[in-house]
Amino acid sequence: MALYDRLLGHDDAGVRVEGKIPVHAFQATLAEFGRGSLTGLQAEAVVASVSGLALTTGEKGEAQTLLATVTGTAVQKLARAKEIDDVLLLAELNATGYETPTQVKARLGV
Repeated sequence: MALYDRLLGHDDAGVRVEGKIPVHAFQATLAEFGRGSLTGLQAEAVVASVSGLALTTGEKGEAQTLLATVTGTAVQKLARAKEIDDVLLLAELNATGYETPTQVKARLGV
């Protein structure tokens, strides 16, 4: 499985996947991790508890890759965090242009 499949709840072919990760919970977990309020293991435990399925090694890598895009000044970091938030929320709603994991990854530049 892949992180973005789980965030959307389906793969590129529209096939439903196990362990859907609620976007709001994922975003909050990333933010708490970024602030140092959660360790990596604690963040993984939160995701597992809200989705019912632990992250795979590949999914952990995808989350780290996404986090690594939040760089620059404080303002730039906030802007990027907001951009990620917006894209994932639209994806969770299956909005036009955000329907597949591939589209979402492209939009996020990961």
